[in-house]
Amino acid sequence: MVDVLLISPPFRGLLREPVGLYYLAGVLNSQGISTSLMDFNLELPSRTSFVEHLQHAKPKIIGITSYTFNLSVAQRIVEEIRRVLPEALTVLGGVHASALPKETMAENPSLDIVVIGEGEQTFLDLCSKVLRKEEIDDIKGIALRKDGHICVNSARELIEDLDELPFPDRSLLPLEKYPVTSVQTSRGCPYNCIFCSINKFYGKRIRLRDPRKVAEECAMIVEKFNRKALYFFGDAFTINPNWTEEFCEEILHRRLRFVWGCETRVDNVSPVILRKMKAAGCSEVHYGIDYGDEKVLRNLGKDISLGDINDAVKWAKEAGLFVGAFFIFNSPGENEETMENTFKLIQQVPIDAIEANLLTPYPGTSLWNSPQEYNMKIVDYDFDDYTTKKYVMENVLFPKDKFVPAFEALLRRLNLVSSQAAHPEIFDFLKKSKKLQPWREERNRVKRFFRI
Repeated sequence: MVDVLLISPPFRGLLREPVGLYYLAGVLNSQGISTSLMDFNLELPSRTSFVEHLQHAKPKIIGITSYTFNLSVAQRIVEEIRRVLPEALTVLGGVHASALPKETMAENPSLDIVVIGEGEQTFLDLCSKVLRKEEIDDIKGIALRKDGHICVNSARELIEDLDELPFPDRSLLPLEKYPVTSVQTSRGCPYNCIFCSINKFYGKRIRLRDPRKVAEECAMIVEKFNRKALYFFGDAFTINPNWTEEFCEEILHRRLRFVWGCETRVDNVSPVILRKMKAAGCSEVHYGIDYGDEKVLRNLGKDISLGDINDAVKWAKEAGLFVGAFFIFNSPGENEETMENTFKLIQQVPIDAIEANLLTPYPGTSLWNSPQEYNMKIVDYDFDDYTTKKYVMENVLFPKDKFVPAFEALLRRLNLVSSQAAHPEIFDFLKKSKKLQPWREERNRVKRFFRI
């Protein structure tokens, strides 16, 4: 039996650790609140095995995180929990629920609480009071039900010093099953990209962890878990060059041996920093380039130039780094000419790998709140389709009947789809895919029944 069960529901994409839940578990366990963790992405449980786990563990509180695109499976998990453990408190967190707390709770009567924004202090406060059987109505940073109404309490202050948090508790899951170990270096983002809501979740001010503490966490991961590949995520790994240099010096001073990668902005790097990163074990850097036309970049709120892009990629290659880049299509101001400019950029700069995405209006973003300001229109409100691979909004000035064939032609030229593809549904990109399921089907159980 445990006090708290944390669940990461299934999603599509690269297998990655639920670092946010690791942090929650670390905080709870440090305060004597017993906690366990399930990641449905490691091995999707059957419905029967999930029910048996719930009945065995009998958690008093169950916290679930979700993105927009796997909200529906998270909700189905909540409903199953309510059926099996009607007395357990069900709690949902994550960027989507934080952006739409009332709507999320209204859609799922089985959900008791939404934790809004940064969750460690809020969830600890909630769990402590529930376990002591105290009132929770006045807890900051939650939405809850009162007298038949959904109420959103006042916001909780952000954690000023991230180094006060215990290290994420990675002992709760088999770390060796993940291809790479993730480490968070900062929270917050001062930029204003119209498609990103992270600064609504973590704030606009960058809060950097102490580089020595990050290096200490890396040493623990290497020595305790024998992990040799790490990925650093924060909203701009190199936003403070002094921080980046100090961190690299710590890695070198400790003589840590592991390879690592990071994601950052093209206007936050220099030849000196990239060479220092390479010396400290960095093998790859990923840039959010997003587009190859400056007018479209301005429309996206990127505040970068083509010169920044050229310099950042060139400097990274000169430092000996692998360069990945993210691009976003179906953007405001896009047309055949801007697509051609983007194709030319990709051909001219020495990028090693690209990921092409479609603009997606996630709740909490300015794109979701005011699409008309960007001559965009949301045409699909099925959140299962919000994977960045589905056409869910239309550019009024470059509608679908013009965009799709132009985009398909671009993907073919970039060798990102089969030459057999044909619009309007582009093979492996805009095609309809099966919806996520919260658990695997129990075919063998059914077969045994019919044999009997």
